[in-house]
Parts: sequence; C-alpha cells; structure tokens
Amino acid sequence: MENTENAQQVDNLISINPEIRDYLLEISKWGKFLAIVGYIGMGLLLLIGLGIMIGGSVISSISEVDFPLGILGFLYVLLAALYFLPVNYLYKFSYQIKQGFGSDNQQSVTAGFANLKSLFKFMGIFTIVILSIYALILVVAVPIAIFMG
Repeated sequence: MENTENAQQVDNLISINPEIRDYLLEISKWGKFLAIVGYIGMGLLLLIGLGIMIGGSVISSISEVDFPLGILGFLYVLLAALYFLPVNYLYKFSYQIKQGFGSDNQQSVTAGFANLKSLFKFMGIFTIVILSIYALILVVAVPIAIFMG
C-alpha cells in the first residue's frame, strides 16, 4: 500500500525545465525592481507624512487655523507601514528565487515561493478588507442619502 502511494507521489512531481527556470529568473528580476521602487515609495511616504505632521504643528502654532494636518501625516506614515509587508514579501521572493536557482538550492526556492504565497495571501485579505469597507460605506451612505433627499 505504501509503495503505491510513494509511486503516485513520484508520478505527481513537477519538474522545472529550463524554460520555466528562465521565466522564474526573469520574474525575480522584475520583482526585485518593483520591490526596490516600493521601498523608495515607502521612504517618500514616510518623509511626506513626517513633513506634514511637522508642518502642521508649525502652521497651527503660527496661525489660528485648526486644521488637523497631524492626522493626515499619520495616515501617510500608516500607509507606508502597511505597504512594507507586500513589498518585503516581493523582495524576499525575488532574492530567494534568484539565490536558489543560482546555487541549485531547493530550500531557497521553496522559501521564495512561500514568500510569494504570503504576498498573495496578504493582498487577498487586504482586498477583502477594502471591499468590506466599501460595502459598509454603501450600506450607511445610501440610507442617509435617501433620508436626507
């Protein structure tokens, strides 16, 4: 019985031919590029957020205007922090795929695909959360618009 299961597992193995390997190496190059651009974007979001928070406190100390720029700056910092996870997963995937194929290290390739799985899982959960927020806004906004109109 066990020999039959082992034979089935051997038959179900997928081999990575040179064409697939080339595709994965090209994907890793583009993934690394996108991850680096993402890190730069994250840095800019942080700088803009901190600038808005500092500028908002300076403006409110000089003038009588009480516009909460600190909240807007905090949102930029929060977006940068949220953006870190998918960018980091993408970078790790790209790095580990390239490293794994460069040294024929199966564990590194497997770790790369684990990071790709985490990237897609994060993006899926994030999409569900955003769609839920949109649905909640519609459920609240439509009755208010009908009641007010």
